[in-house]
Amino acid sequence: MTSSPSRSIASWVFATAAAVSGAGPSAAQVGPPPGTHQITFTKDVAPLLFTHCATCHRPGGSAPFSLLRYEEVRDLAGVIADAVAERRMPPWLPEPGHGTFTGERRMSDAEIATVRRWVAEGAVRGNPADLPPVPAWSDEWALGPPDLIVDVPAYTVPAAGGDLYRNLVARVPVEEAHHVTSVEIRPGDPRIVHHARLMIDTTESSRRLDAVDVAPGFDGMDLESDAHNPDGFFLGWTPGKVPSAGPEGLAWRLVPGTDVVLQLHLRPSGRPATVRPRLGFHFGDKPPSRAPALIMLKSFDIDIPAGDSAYVVSDEYVLPVAVDVLSVYPHAHYLGKDLQGFATPPDGRTEWLIRIIDWDFNWQDEYRYATPVSLPAGTAVTMRYTYDNSSANPQNPNDPPRRVVYGSNSSDEMADLILQVLPRTAGDLETLTRDLAWNDEVREVSYLARARYERAEELAARGLFEQAMEQYREGLKLRSNDLDIHMGMARALVSVGDLVAATLIAERAATLSHRRNPRVLRQLAAVYAADRKPALAIATAEEALDLARSADDEALVRELRDDLEVYSRRQ
Repeated sequence: MTSSPSRSIASWVFATAAAVSGAGPSAAQVGPPPGTHQITFTKDVAPLLFTHCATCHRPGGSAPFSLLRYEEVRDLAGVIADAVAERRMPPWLPEPGHGTFTGERRMSDAEIATVRRWVAEGAVRGNPADLPPVPAWSDEWALGPPDLIVDVPAYTVPAAGGDLYRNLVARVPVEEAHHVTSVEIRPGDPRIVHHARLMIDTTESSRRLDAVDVAPGFDGMDLESDAHNPDGFFLGWTPGKVPSAGPEGLAWRLVPGTDVVLQLHLRPSGRPATVRPRLGFHFGDKPPSRAPALIMLKSFDIDIPAGDSAYVVSDEYVLPVAVDVLSVYPHAHYLGKDLQGFATPPDGRTEWLIRIIDWDFNWQDEYRYATPVSLPAGTAVTMRYTYDNSSANPQNPNDPPRRVVYGSNSSDEMADLILQVLPRTAGDLETLTRDLAWNDEVREVSYLARARYERAEELAARGLFEQAMEQYREGLKLRSNDLDIHMGMARALVSVGDLVAATLIAERAATLSHRRNPRVLRQLAAVYAADRKPALAIATAEEALDLARSADDEALVRELRDDLEVYSRRQ
């Protein structure tokens, strides 16, 4: 799958053609306004490009062309002005005012105005003596010589095909435990590697999967091995990301016999290419003084109908202890649109952690706060993501749109919000870790119950009601209060004519919902109608209609009105 060219690197490829055919400065453009100085490349524009763009737009960078020389920039002047004015470049997704982060790749309004005025005035070169030194990049490690360098097995990416997720496994050659303060990830050719994630595995599980595949590593974004994040750390690389030494006093433990698993998101370039990743480990001289934890909010309940432009999922976690939030990592796929992460402390105010109103899968990143965000115990941390599965979404990889459900492939969808937090004491860390483990177990059970429900629905749609009922029952063993499973069972029981059991199940669902869920009541009304009880069906449907009106659910209101018309004719 590929994203729309409107915002990804591919946009520059298409834009280049437009620029060469006339997107640059035109003869109609004029000089500087009276009383102002001439904006030039050498004095005014080059410093901006060197600061904001050259990390990627340079020879050997992740961008498809360089922006270091005047001739290169002049030919793309109009395209560059449009890209910065629309804030497509430099790529920086977080919305201002919703979290302050280190390393922000955001041009100021004044800087954007300078670029636009330079283009409007004819994209003048200027005095060569005004040109600042061109940035230089070397093969030296950004954080200095590592204490340990690990060469990850090379992998050859095929010339064609969709996105690949390849997990490369390497044993870390250490004979004693070390405290890792930072890891510099060099994933290989940045024109092939979209992003990378580094995990560890102290078992042989990843190594066994590697051995099964003829080529180095094994495929898949959703791992079947025991590879995991180092305790309290999320390690990754994205284009343009500057390696960081990490917060002072924090480190994770690396023990002998550990495998690193480097997950690469790879994009074929039209020709075979080999990536040769390297990892530079930096060790601390003493154990860490503090220990962070990862809070992972997520939703498995993703089932986006084709054409739905405002599909919402959410998750919430209430902090059992006070923490300082150090970083945030939001994740969705191509249909993500408005990604929100916020906290609600006990005093009821809203503390924004991050908001991205125009999500782009191509530029996902981890964002570290300039100042940690302090949250007291009892704070509700919320993830709320909106997806656009309509034709109006330029990122939608499906034309026409199709139903998209939860899954790890980029053609599926996900909803994750990962927070690195620092509890105040060792006791608080233990409390938080124990509570998170319980929360994750509850979420996993919910996910498995949902999988049983979806399988049951598929079987019921094919008329295989006996098999469907078995799946519904297994789902209820996992999650006895699941309303969808109850309603599915009721529908299946009606289909096989067991109206007594259908009534019992539907009435139990109504009780579980405290008769406040209009869809549950609609299902109960349908069971009453099938059991030739039109008066009960009408009363229950009217009850559901009142709730649907209160919720402004116009579609359900129309459906219930149609139901009532049918039930009335049966009286």
